[in-house]
Amino acid sequence: MSRVPWHLFQDRQPQAHLVVGSIIQANGPAGLNDSTAALAVLRRLARKQKPAGDYAATVVREAGWPEVYFAFADEADAQKFAASVRAEPIASYPGWAGQRAFAMDSAMIRELEAALPPARMQPKQPPSDHPRFRRGGPRAASGATMRNDRTHDVA
Repeated sequence: MSRVPWHLFQDRQPQAHLVVGSIIQANGPAGLNDSTAALAVLRRLARKQKPAGDYAATVVREAGWPEVYFAFADEADAQKFAASVRAEPIASYPGWAGQRAFAMDSAMIRELEAALPPARMQPKQPPSDHPRFRRGGPRAASGATMRNDRTHDVA
């Protein structure tokens, strides 16, 4: 199906299946860049698996270190995703129909990324011919300019 924003998914799927990835770093706590990179790679992994149901993903920092949460409406989708990241069943997160967790470091992220097709790049849009969107703004297209200097002739 499709990826859904986390806050909407939580409201719509009260009995979803959770897969949690704890981000670890050899030299101390993982930072924002680590969690952002992990989330991007794991989203690509989920998209590649073509889940049958809706899913959502987010980064949570409540545990003192970043964790990547993936919630799936369909249990089979959660099991498939969990198997691909070697997640183990747990019972630490109340309110979920099923829970699995795994630890990941930068080496695991690189390994997962290498197994995925290249990331999709957004194609650059050609410049618009519409005067409103030309470089320099709407006035540049007509040749008109605005001046802020307020010099007055004083008699």
